[in-house]
Amino acid sequence: MSKFFKVGLALGGGGARGLAHLGVLKVLEEEGIFFDLMAGTSFGAIIGAMYAQNPRVKDLHQRVSAFLYSPQFKRTKIFFIKKHYEEEKRVGFIWNLKAYLQRGIFFGISLQKSSFISERDFLENINGLFDDQNIEDTAIPFMVVSTDLIQGREIVLDKGPLRRAVAASCAIPGVFPPINIGEYKLVDGGWVNQVPVNPLIGGGADFIIAVDTSEDEVAVRSFGNGLDIVLRAGDITRKALSDLQLKQADVILRPKIGNIHWSDFWKMEDALKEGEAAAREKVEEIRRAIRKKRMRKLLLMNS
Repeated sequence: MSKFFKVGLALGGGGARGLAHLGVLKVLEEEGIFFDLMAGTSFGAIIGAMYAQNPRVKDLHQRVSAFLYSPQFKRTKIFFIKKHYEEEKRVGFIWNLKAYLQRGIFFGISLQKSSFISERDFLENINGLFDDQNIEDTAIPFMVVSTDLIQGREIVLDKGPLRRAVAASCAIPGVFPPINIGEYKLVDGGWVNQVPVNPLIGGGADFIIAVDTSEDEVAVRSFGNGLDIVLRAGDITRKALSDLQLKQADVILRPKIGNIHWSDFWKMEDALKEGEAAAREKVEEIRRAIRKKRMRKLLLMNS
């Protein structure tokens, strides 16, 4: 891709749903649709950073798969959250009681500590996924989006240690600890920017492909208690913000994985296949849109 016209790829958050990014990258790579810069939020930052370091989907797939089945990952206690999610769907008093007791344990820990999973375990897992490198030295220019708790605003990191920046971007409040970088106390970027289109525009992208792996908007809680209402209100706010931000993307890919819980990393292949399907459906649209926008810019430059 010539330097006068840059294509950007924005990878959104969503926890395990973000595994669909692997399928999207696989198809784009096979179809010869390359990009000049990338940005990632939350799990999109993990997949994006790994690809930015080594732009080969085959290697990325193998590394992610090996990690998800490793003893190191199992020690994060994500299995506890997944187990609660699965059991909550069962019918019957005993199962519901057990699920609520587990929820009580989770929130009890969160009220006593800054996170359910320790910083040591969290960073140990993040460090195992990446080579020790600065963001500015990746093969593909990359930007990491996070949220600063102190100033209450979006922070885009494009310099400094990649591992720590990615950890900050996917530090789900209450589950993973905030990450200190300079004067910032950073948590999950999805709270301010679920699909980071704006950072790519600021980075000089002329054309942006956005991958949205958020939950199905039809998922409605029972509103049985105050916590359900607070969580639903948060869902509505993030959805409205995301819709507004996505308007600036040229093409939006939405893999059909909204029913996958964010902690269900064992559904990797299902998410990957849906990512492939979403990308293949839009391949020709992407090619046409890139040609059209590149030609328009060329004509403007020569006018």
